[in-house]
Order: sequence, then structure tokens, then C-alpha cells
Amino acid sequence: MTDLASGSNLKSFKALFDKFKQLDIVTKELTLFDVGARGHFENPTTELLSFFLDKAKAHNLGDCFFKGLKYLLENKNKMATLGSLENVETEVSTAKGNRIDLLIETKDALIIVECKIYHEQNNPFDDYTSYGRHRITDNKKEDERDKNLVQIVLCLDGRIDDVIKNNGWHGISYQNLVEAIEPHLSKALLDNPYNKWGLFAREFLLHLKELDNVGEISEDEIEFLTKNINDYFKLSEYLYKDIIPKIAAKINIDLRNSLQGFSGKTKIDKWNYYEPYIRFYNERWENSSSCVVFCIRNYEANEMNFTIHIDFFNENGIFKDQVDSLLKQCEINIKTYENKSDGSNTWRFMWKYNDFEIKKVSERIVKLMAILNDYEADKHQLNHQLLN
Repeated sequence: MTDLASGSNLKSFKALFDKFKQLDIVTKELTLFDVGARGHFENPTTELLSFFLDKAKAHNLGDCFFKGLKYLLENKNKMATLGSLENVETEVSTAKGNRIDLLIETKDALIIVECKIYHEQNNPFDDYTSYGRHRITDNKKEDERDKNLVQIVLCLDGRIDDVIKNNGWHGISYQNLVEAIEPHLSKALLDNPYNKWGLFAREFLLHLKELDNVGEISEDEIEFLTKNINDYFKLSEYLYKDIIPKIAAKINIDLRNSLQGFSGKTKIDKWNYYEPYIRFYNERWENSSSCVVFCIRNYEANEMNFTIHIDFFNENGIFKDQVDSLLKQCEINIKTYENKSDGSNTWRFMWKYNDFEIKKVSERIVKLMAILNDYEADKHQLNHQLLN
């Protein structure tokens, strides 16, 4: 037993878990947009904002979003008189080929909006300004006065660089925009409480409000971090440098003892920064993309899953029948089965378990590795025949 796996250390690790479970963690409110992988990106944010700003769209919420924006610009920021809404556009191209995120035209103003979330404010703002001025001049009728050009950078904290500010741009935070829109949305929902888009709009506003909110940090959390960080480092070292390598070594011994001529190689790494996995393959194979992988994953809250997946590398796409035939030989009792074909040169088949017994896991990996060994041997033979 290593020092990390000593009885005293294991007790301290268990005590660390107990402390963590008792910790009252402050978390931000989850929205529908947190579920997707691209909810915080600027393009979908701009598209949704334009959708709700345009009262002609199918949301049936009227002009509640525009009323909020209008109040924010006219009353709070005292920028310009807007008048009624005429048009909303996204991804508007300038003469130089640059794209304006959002352009809102009203009776009395042309509003250019650049949406920034986590990117730097290094856009071609001078080109945007030039486009706006030319558009106002070109579209002006003889009996009309010039529309006001309003230029906005919508960003997390509402602060913009002095250089941009001096050229007539104004910074507005998502928080301020949301606060201006919410009263008008609430009224619209009272008038039409069963509108499905109302729920979506509320989630969207909550999402915008939470963009720069990482959640409050309590004193208890800070105290837990400072008092237990060394124990955490020891625990992390134990998991990734002690127990996981020992599991890999045990399975590798079983592979060598069970498969004739097998020269095993392993790779230990992490998915998502913390989910450990062990990749097994035969160093005699022509391509190491074929492999069997054991991974400890956190698919659902409070539930750990142990997965085994087998990857068949198929460079030229002619071995599908061999894969199907070999898998029919697999008699592993499985709970769930997925065929993940992502259009690449690898076919992946995965088994997921909720329990972990090292003996059973090793037996399953040996059986799958035997199938993969046969596949690689058949593939090598067929490739040799094709070349000759």
C-alpha cells in the first residue's frame, strides 16, 4: 500500500467528503440556455434579441422588448428620441464586408448595436459608424429631417473603451437592458398568460441577466477552500496517480495473460478535466485509434457511471460487415447500448454500468479486446490482399 492509500489518508479523504457535503454552496439559477453548449455565444444571443424586438415576429408579445429598449435609451441614458419601430435586422454587411450585429430602425433613429459577451471590443467601429451615416443620408426623403444615429455596445458591465466612447458609442449592460424590458414583458404576459413564447422570453431575459453572474461566494466556501486545499491535492493525486494506474495495471496483466501475443499499451487521462479514463490498445496494431476505453463518468447529478467503449478504426470504410459479425460474438450483459457513429473513421460502441467490480470490468475488457484483436488481424490481412 502506498503512502497515499494508507489507512489514515483514506480516513482523511472520507472526512473531506463529509465536509463538502455539509457545505452550503450558493449556485446561480439554471435556465434553458444553460442546457445548450452555445447559449452564451454572441450570434444566438443577437438572433433571439432581434426576434423579440421585432413585434412582427410570431412571438405575439407585441413591442414589449422594444418599449424596454426605448425607455432605456430615451429616459435613462437620454440619448435620442426614437419614435416608433420600423425595422429590425441582423448581420448587416457594410461596404467593406464587415457585419453589424444588430440594426434597429425607428421613425426618428437608426440604432447600431454591437453585442459583446466575452470577446474584446476590437470591432471596426469606424466602419459601422460610416455605414450608419451613409444609410441615413441615402434613405432620407426630401421633406424629412436626418434620423439620429445611436451607437450601442451591449456588454456585460456596460463599460466601453474611452476611444470607442469618444467616437459616439455608448455602453449598456445586459443587466440594465433586462431591467428595462421586464416590466413591459410582465404586462404582456398578464394580457396573454398562456403564450408559450412568454416563458421562453422570461428564460432569455434571466439568461442575459446571469451572463456575468458566477454566483455569490460565501465565507464558508472560502474557509473550506483554504482549510482543505492540501487534502484535496492529496486526494487528487491519490485518484489519478495511484488508484487509477493500479486499475490499469491489473487489467493490463489480465489482457496479457488471456490474449496470446498481446502487447498491451495503456494511456491514462481525463475527460472534462476530472473524469478519469484508461485507454487500452495493442502496440502491434497498425493504428492505435482502435482501442477499448474504461471511464468513470458523471452523466447525471449524484450518479456516477462506469463506461466501457470499443472503437473500431476504419480508414477506408470497407470493414462494416466485419464489425457487425464480431459484435454478434459479444455476450456481455449490458444495461444500455449506444452506437455512436459521428461520420469519422471510427465506429464506437459503448456500454454503461452503475456498479464497479474490478474483476467483472476486467473480464468485459478482455472479451472486447479479443474481438478487437480479431478485427485488426482480419483488417491487416485484407489490406495486405488489396495491396497485392
